[in-house]
Amino acid sequence: MSTHHNETSRNSADKYNLLICTIGGSSEPIVASLKHWKPERVVFVPSAETEKYIEGIRSLAEQNDLRISPGQCDTIVLTDGQDFARCVEELRDLTPLVKDWLERGDRYQAVVDFTGGTKCMAAALALQARDWRCIFSYVGGAQRTSNGVGIVVSGKEQVLHTSNPWDALGFQTTERFAVLFDQHAFAAAAEVAKVARNNTSSPSLKRELNALCQLAEAYDAWDRFDHKQALSKLQEAMRAINDLAAALPSLRSHTLERLFDSHYQILQQLASDPLPDQQHIKDLVSNAKRRKEEGRLDDAVARLYRAVEALAQLALKERHQIPNTKAVPLSSIPEPLRSEWVNRTREGKVMLGLRDAYALLDVLGDELGAKFKSLKLDGDETPLTARNESILAHGFTRVSEEVYWQLWTATLQLAELDEEAFITFPKLQPTH
Repeated sequence: MSTHHNETSRNSADKYNLLICTIGGSSEPIVASLKHWKPERVVFVPSAETEKYIEGIRSLAEQNDLRISPGQCDTIVLTDGQDFARCVEELRDLTPLVKDWLERGDRYQAVVDFTGGTKCMAAALALQARDWRCIFSYVGGAQRTSNGVGIVVSGKEQVLHTSNPWDALGFQTTERFAVLFDQHAFAAAAEVAKVARNNTSSPSLKRELNALCQLAEAYDAWDRFDHKQALSKLQEAMRAINDLAAALPSLRSHTLERLFDSHYQILQQLASDPLPDQQHIKDLVSNAKRRKEEGRLDDAVARLYRAVEALAQLALKERHQIPNTKAVPLSSIPEPLRSEWVNRTREGKVMLGLRDAYALLDVLGDELGAKFKSLKLDGDETPLTARNESILAHGFTRVSEEVYWQLWTATLQLAELDEEAFITFPKLQPTH
């Protein structure tokens, strides 16, 4: 985004400017930049060869009624102005200085002027500054030597262009966002969009980045089973559907609308239906699948274990009027389990674990209990046992991929689920 010189002067008048400028062999452009921005603080970035020109720049500035005292200045000398990689490395020291300046308040502004110095120096400074909330400034001129293609005529210097790099690089933020989102790193994706949204000055880009932030926050909340928060954030994202479509041109707005409508209905159920129900079990299994995709097998198996447990609880609630496995009346438990569990009663009630729940279903003649036994999940050497020995349960053994697949297959069979039943989160990167 470019703005005219006079407009920039008006906008910068009420700012406390930190000016960072590369130094070449010509003083006049730097002095023009100093006169224009009237900085409270200056960082000169010369090479070892051009450091000697700094005193001349300060002297010329003073002749133009602009005094730059030694206390206002910092200098970062680049070892070799022709070594791009080394310039980038040595300019890293600027980042904490700029961050400290900007954190002082909204009126504090960083200006990056890469007019002087070698092309490597200018490119290195621009690259280092791409993540800052700053203004890029370049000094050109109304008149040049060599029929308009040579150097700027002394005294004719002018700050021609200024721009916020976050406005120009918004598409890169979107690409980074999409990569993180598709890896299920929703919180990180939201933070990327949030930082860019706060730093850009373009109203339309702010809206697009805000919509991306809401989208990531919705699926982050869903991934953490915070279904009410996810529902609220998804509503916000749905209201910004046009901004999302602009930010994600590979996805058409009607495609997003269909997906959001489907997910909105699912979240409404998850947020309001009594626990557990079939939708909660699908949610658990779908979450386990995402954890497996991330290589987090212990987390994945913990979710599958909970899904298997929830299936038994759902069957007891819906088919046998036993709503709570934490307090099952002993009188509702048939023999021989009643005699086996009588010593476990407290105030006439028994707390059931996962295997107990399936044992009760089996005694009650429920086919889910029989299926649990046919899958040999009631024995001592099962994937459920391996989960209990995992570091997220009661042991210190890392869950193996074999255990995951065993429990995955058994869970799908118990729940009678296939791939089409899973809740699939959107993918934002275009497929080829």
